[in-house]
Amino acid sequence: MLIRQTIAYLPAQLLGPLTQFVTAIVLTHYLGAADYGLTMLIFASQELVFLICMSWWTFYMLRYAGGFSSDEDRIRYAHTEQHVLLVTTLLQGIVTAGIVLVTKPDASLAFYLSACAFTMTRSYLNFLAEYARKNAAISAYSLVQVLPPVGSLSFTVLALELKAIDPAIVLLIYAAVQLVVGLAASRLVGLRPLGGSMDRPILRAAMQFGLPITLAGGFGWVAAHGIRFVVQLGDGAIALGLLSVGWTLATRLSNVAAMLVTAAAYPLAVRAMEAGDEEGARRQLSTNSALLLGVIAPATLGVAAINEPLVQWLIAPEFQNATIQILPWALFGAAIRNLRMHGWDQMYLLFESPKGMLALEFTEAIGTVAASVVGLMMNGLIGAVIGASLAAVAIAFCDMLYLRWRFRMPLPLWQLARVVLASGAMYGAIVMLPTFGVTVRPLWNSILIVILFGMVIYAVLIPILFPSLLGAVRQFIAARRAR
Repeated sequence: MLIRQTIAYLPAQLLGPLTQFVTAIVLTHYLGAADYGLTMLIFASQELVFLICMSWWTFYMLRYAGGFSSDEDRIRYAHTEQHVLLVTTLLQGIVTAGIVLVTKPDASLAFYLSACAFTMTRSYLNFLAEYARKNAAISAYSLVQVLPPVGSLSFTVLALELKAIDPAIVLLIYAAVQLVVGLAASRLVGLRPLGGSMDRPILRAAMQFGLPITLAGGFGWVAAHGIRFVVQLGDGAIALGLLSVGWTLATRLSNVAAMLVTAAAYPLAVRAMEAGDEEGARRQLSTNSALLLGVIAPATLGVAAINEPLVQWLIAPEFQNATIQILPWALFGAAIRNLRMHGWDQMYLLFESPKGMLALEFTEAIGTVAASVVGLMMNGLIGAVIGASLAAVAIAFCDMLYLRWRFRMPLPLWQLARVVLASGAMYGAIVMLPTFGVTVRPLWNSILIVILFGMVIYAVLIPILFPSLLGAVRQFIAARRAR
C-alpha cells in the first residue's frame, strides 16, 4: 500500500519541489548576493508564518477531520474551518510585515506588500495541498504542488529577461500565480464560501491538539533557518546571500526526497490508528523511515559526490566558492533532519504527544543556533554550517532513543543498514571514477552520465538487498494493468 500510494503521488512530489530547487539556482544568475539573500529569506519565512498562523489547524484536520461522520458534524466542521482560514490568512499578512520590518526596515512599500501577498497565497496553497492529501484527491494535490512553482518560475524568468528587476517583483509574480491556482483548486476540492458560525468546541479541540505542535514547528523552523539570521547579524547581508545558495539547495533537495514518501506514508499510519491498530501504525512508521532513508541517502551522497562540477555548472560565479564548501555539510544536516522529522517524529502526532515534540524542537532550536554561532566565530560560514549539521545529528540520535523508550517505536536497523550500504557503494563508485580516467566536468552531459551511472548502481543493489521490493512493484504493475 505504501509503495502504491507513493508512486501515485510521485509526479507532484517530484515536479513541484524540483522546480523550487531550480528556482534557487536560476535566481543566482539574476540577483546579487544581497537581493538573493533577502528573497530566499522571505521564501523561508513563509514557512515560519504558516507554522505560526495556520499549521495548528492543518495538523488537527489531518489527524481528526475523518472523525466527523454525520452531515451535521461535517457542516459544523466546514463552517469552523472557513472562519479559521479567513482569520489566519489576515494574521499572516501582519506577521510577514513584522518580519520585513525587523530584517530590512528600509524596504520599499512595494516589497512589504509583495512579501505579504506571497506569504498569504503560498500558505493557502499549503493548506489546500494538505486538504487534498487528507481526502486522497491526488489530482487536486498535484495541481497545487506543481502548477504554482512552475508557472511562477516561468513568468519570473520572462520578467528578468525583459528587464532588471528587484525582489519585490519576483515575490509579486509568485503571489499572482499562487492566487489564481488557489482559487481554482478551492473549487476542485469542494471548498466554497459557507454561512454559519464557528463551532467553539471544535476550535477548542483544534487548539489543544495543534497549538503545541505549532509552537514545536516554530522552534523547528528556527533550527532549520536560524543560521540565516546568525550569519546576517554576524557577517552581513552579502554573507547571508553566499550562505543562502548552498543552504537553500540542500534544504530543497532533501525536502524533495523526503516528501516523495511522506505525502503517502503518514495518512496510512493514521488510518491504522483510526482502525484501532496501534501496532500496525508503529510498523507503518518503521517502514516509512526505511523507505525515506532509501530516497534521501542516495540523493544526498550522489550530489555530494559531484559537488564541485555540479556547482560550477549550475551556480553563478559569484556564489560558487562558498557553495562548494557549504553544500556537502548542508546536505548532510538537512538529510538527517528530514529523516527525523518525516520519519520517526510522526510518532508524536500519532500518539498525541505534542508536549514531547515541543520539548524536542525547543532543544533543537537552542542547540542548533548555539552551534551555528560557535561555528561562525571559529571558522566563518563553513564553520556555522558544520555546527548546525552536527547539532542535527546529536538531536536525531537522542530523539530516536527517546521514542524507542516512550512509544516502543520499532527500529528497522537492518533495513537502514542495507540502504546505507547501497548508497555508500554508489558514492564510492562515483568518487572512484577519476581513478579510471573518467573526469566529471561541469557540463550537462558529463554530469548527466554520472548521475545515470550512480542511479544504475543503486537500482541494481537495492533489489539485491531487498528482494521483497520486486514483488511489491510487480503487484502494483499487475493491479494497474487489471484496471
